[in-house]
Amino acid sequence: MKIIERILRFFLILAMTVIFVVVTAEVFSRFIFHISIPWGAEVSQTLLVWLTFIGSAAVFLRNEHINVDFLAERLQRRARIALGRLNLLIIMAFLACGVWSGIRVVTRTWRGTTAALQIPAGVLYLALPISFALMFLFALWMLFAGKEKVENPPS
Repeated sequence: MKIIERILRFFLILAMTVIFVVVTAEVFSRFIFHISIPWGAEVSQTLLVWLTFIGSAAVFLRNEHINVDFLAERLQRRARIALGRLNLLIIMAFLACGVWSGIRVVTRTWRGTTAALQIPAGVLYLALPISFALMFLFALWMLFAGKEKVENPPS
């Protein structure tokens, strides 16, 4: 999982850097030369979508998504573990639906092309099933590795 986390982190850093460079070049080009980069907005928008979804998977792997745990704090350790596993199973069901729905969207939009880059429009939507599939695999790993979030309540 450390290798996967490093790959995700590298992708996120690279995407953020490219977005920064493209948007800066676009602003500079518009205000100094009064011309826009035809593909600039499309690249930055596509990367921003990918950054959001892959970033969500990276945060999920680190178990850092926001959660409400006021009920779990009041339970005994065994009950917290059971609740954590149930939570992972519910999340996995949601993620499986997201993968399935995302694949349907990608297949419907793949034949169309984007305006500036002329790449399949489905590339933008491909971030959804990929990130949901990653999170599903991470949840599966957490379930079998016993990595569900179980913390001791404050004393």
